[in-house]
Amino acid sequence: MSNSKYLILLFLLFGLTVVSVDSSAQTAQHPVFRELDEALNRGEITRETALIEKLRFTYRSGESDQQLNDNIEHRPIKCTVPIHAEFHHLKDQLPHSDVSEIESYFNRPESTHLNEYISSEGNFILYYETEGDHAVPSESTIEAGVPDYIYLAAEAADSSYRYQVEELGFVDFIQSEPYEIYFENINFYGTTTSSGSTSYITIHNNFQNFPPNTHPEGQVFGALYATIAHEIKHAIQYATNRWDGSAGSTDWIEMDATLMEEIVYPDVNDYYNYIRDGFDSEEPNSQSIFGTPGNPTPGAYNHITWMLYFAEQYGMEFWVEVWEQFIDDRTKPFFDAVEVSLNNRNRQLSREHLNNMLWHLGAGPVYSLFDYGFEDKENYPNPNLTNNIGMAPGSTQGFTLRSKAAHFLSASPSNVALGQPLFTLESDEPGVGLGVIGYFTDGSAEVQLALQSDSDIQTLQTTWEWEDLIDISIAIVNTNRSGTANYTLNITSALPEEDLIAQNYPNPFNPVTKIEYAITETQPVKVEVFDAIGRKVQTLVNEEHSAGFYSVDFNGSGLASGLYVYRITTDRTVLSKKMLLVK
Repeated sequence: MSNSKYLILLFLLFGLTVVSVDSSAQTAQHPVFRELDEALNRGEITRETALIEKLRFTYRSGESDQQLNDNIEHRPIKCTVPIHAEFHHLKDQLPHSDVSEIESYFNRPESTHLNEYISSEGNFILYYETEGDHAVPSESTIEAGVPDYIYLAAEAADSSYRYQVEELGFVDFIQSEPYEIYFENINFYGTTTSSGSTSYITIHNNFQNFPPNTHPEGQVFGALYATIAHEIKHAIQYATNRWDGSAGSTDWIEMDATLMEEIVYPDVNDYYNYIRDGFDSEEPNSQSIFGTPGNPTPGAYNHITWMLYFAEQYGMEFWVEVWEQFIDDRTKPFFDAVEVSLNNRNRQLSREHLNNMLWHLGAGPVYSLFDYGFEDKENYPNPNLTNNIGMAPGSTQGFTLRSKAAHFLSASPSNVALGQPLFTLESDEPGVGLGVIGYFTDGSAEVQLALQSDSDIQTLQTTWEWEDLIDISIAIVNTNRSGTANYTLNITSALPEEDLIAQNYPNPFNPVTKIEYAITETQPVKVEVFDAIGRKVQTLVNEEHSAGFYSVDFNGSGLASGLYVYRITTDRTVLSKKMLLVK
């Protein structure tokens, strides 16, 4: 399809007003944006065209209230800062007419009914309306003549400023005059707009029917508070480096601003909407690390938990240090800045990224009782698995893994296997790491990692016993910042320290069962079967074995139902176990 035909179709489908918001909508990327990005990836439109159409859809959507298309899922855009920042990066490549049109979208709101309110600490001036399409909720119970919505927004702005700038130490974005915040009936939660050396914020005027959150004062105020914390972080970013530090990816600045929602207002949890996105739909399309770990970081709103990992591990001073590096080097790649902050703590980015993915793998209701991972992991979704190995020992087929992405796997430990789990990961590129979480019958969990950045083979020998495990979760992570890798994974057993014989399986059996045993050194081995009163029924093995794992079948077709005993005899040990024949 030609570019012109594609755009005509796009406007017929999407170029309509979105004035209502489905409260069940829980996606970070608007369907229109996703459609444009897919067209861009297919080569049907250019990056510049995709950007222009996103901006037109976002800022023109309020012009035709009666022209809703019922086939479109109406949901709010989270924030327009990414497309705003991208516009500034691409501005010189756009036609003059398009630049003039887009810049008009960023003009300060104009109104003949504009009211003003100064926050109690004098840092913010709030512009709002009490009549018309942009009116805020009118209830006034806290300060005479001032809508509660505005009063509480001003308090939230002061509080967020105090915490982010004065307490944590991020760059101060307020100049000599109070910082401007506008309230409008817009098609998004909020946005921060650049204006020379400063910026201003625009926030939705009522947040009615927006996606749910958990704030005790209700969803409207929860959305209001989270949006203020989010946009104030964007103002800090702009004051720090003019949004240039994203090094070509605006996803970083959205991850960062969404993180601040959780840090400033942890009782709102609006970010649940983005990490759970798609899990409850008939055709899951989650873009979070939990839903699609094979998508590389950064991933904007959906990947907030990648940044939250570092905040919980090292405190918010970690991210303050990262952003301090952009003051003098505005275009420094974000991963470089993260790596510097980790090196200051004698940590490696590759290993931390591997452990970060393991935190995601260990989240969700299934494993929430185990003491491992995110503080709020019980409220996160159970991660989607790339592959289920089934009963381990076992192995995978070959898989391809993108840079900075992960595959999540699971294995069910065999309770009859001998020895200790041994994991061998082979890839065609070095830097592909292996992380394993073992869940045990006593309710504990243990994590082990294998990552030699210069090797294409990772070997992880655990000290676990198969019989003590109830489940195994595995993360394969490409820690490289570029390049895909192919890998295979084998799970085997390492020899135990002494000769062993396992419980037969199946048990009970009819008429055939398997008996496995392990020999630690070359020696004679005898395996015999006896009935319940000690009479020998059959000798299964009577020969010399070298060190290794062995198995032998026992056929009880000519025997009566009942209890039998099998015994292994070596130079080092004599062991017996019981089995039940049921016909």
